[in-house]
Amino acid sequence: METSIRINSDNLSAEIIEGIKTMFPHKNIEITIQPADETEYILDDPEYAEDLKKRIKEYRAKKETIKVNSKDLI
Repeated sequence: METSIRINSDNLSAEIIEGIKTMFPHKNIEITIQPADETEYILDDPEYAEDLKKRIKEYRAKKETIKVNSKDLI
């Protein structure tokens, strides 16, 4: 069995550790800690993801350019 837990470090508690011990009783386990990809949610919405892919494709084909006002960059 394999599981992933995504949690804000502020919410780590002894109950989380006890839950892991319950899920994997008497087993050697490996725990890896790394920052989560905070942009992953963007592709969770299929409609938005498709729109984003379309915009990237149009941009690469130079059919549409992205205009940025220098004042917006500050």
